[in-house]
Amino acid sequence: MGFTIFPKSAKARAAAQRSQELALEPVTDAKAKKNEADMQGGFAPTTSEIEVSEDGGLGPSLENAALMFAHGNPSAATAALSHALDTPERKQPLVWMCLFDLFARAGDRAMFDELALKFVVQFERSAPAWDEMVGRPAGGGAAKPNPATGKARALLRGALSDPTQPAVAILLETSKQKSSPTQRMDVDINELDSVDDVCGTLVAGSLAAIRRRGIFVSFRGLDAAINRLSVPLTPMVREHKGQWYLVLELLQWAGHHEKFEDRAVDFAVTFEISPPSWESISVQQKSIIADAAKADSATETAPPSDRVLWAGELKGPADPCLKSITPDAVTTNPVVVDMRGVLRIDFVCGGAIANAFNRLMAQAIDVRVVNASPIIQALMQLTGAPATLFSRA
Repeated sequence: MGFTIFPKSAKARAAAQRSQELALEPVTDAKAKKNEADMQGGFAPTTSEIEVSEDGGLGPSLENAALMFAHGNPSAATAALSHALDTPERKQPLVWMCLFDLFARAGDRAMFDELALKFVVQFERSAPAWDEMVGRPAGGGAAKPNPATGKARALLRGALSDPTQPAVAILLETSKQKSSPTQRMDVDINELDSVDDVCGTLVAGSLAAIRRRGIFVSFRGLDAAINRLSVPLTPMVREHKGQWYLVLELLQWAGHHEKFEDRAVDFAVTFEISPPSWESISVQQKSIIADAAKADSATETAPPSDRVLWAGELKGPADPCLKSITPDAVTTNPVVVDMRGVLRIDFVCGGAIANAFNRLMAQAIDVRVVNASPIIQALMQLTGAPATLFSRA
């Protein structure tokens, strides 16, 4: 049965057309466009009144910012929203919240604090806290991990076949950096189903370099991923070489020496080359992995959640997330979709999600979206999701 990827509203059609024009439009740095006197506290609103459109409509600057972010250009989105503060759109709280979101994602505390002062003047109430906003995952896919400001995070999911994915880039970058004695990173492989030869070799090599540098890695779903990735690996069948490398590397992180030796022999016989050598991880690294395994176990024994959990970058009209919100898949009413871990949603996937939500509501199934970051909420509203679906928790 066919369906349209985008909502049929005039706004959505106009946004789709503008997305092609705006994606390549050069935008100057937001900071350079702001007058220095204005950034020192000279901002004065025309009114302290908060104006919100009853239909949840977005202003042009907010629409442009949502499109830019969906295209993976957070700096252009920041520039668009900074400009909006000099227009009547500054009366819309979502403009400010999206700008707070983008400054937090970029780790720009100075700009965040300056915006907070202006927010208090404009709305006569407290601004969002830095710690509250910065806890969200970094977005845009282009930022490189900075061990000095926090743990790097890599989410590997589905059938991994794109070596340019942000998670692979984060692993590669971390493997090349000089590590501090306490550097840590999180690697989530709980939903990793397979890797092609290129990605498997890259991820295995990066993890090996990270291991040798003594970086502490907290894995999510380590043992389960090893078992899942091992299923298609058959001795004497020269296939999935990259996946063989990754399984051998993960066995080293898991400390499964006997399983590693058995797999190493199978690898040598199958590909007629020497397998990687066993290298024990440090006591501290073992402790971090053990703590992560305990957390995984606690999650598995907890009562089933009534929420649909999404994470990472959601792309295209057939992203796996869409399977969880088909009428046949939902088991609760209302359906609660938790977007806390979502890094970014591209415009096409946003339209497909909005269509899926509307199909559920047409069948008298209520939908609630919780923990979506402001800029992602703006994109979802632009693609046709009603503003009334969104709540904080």
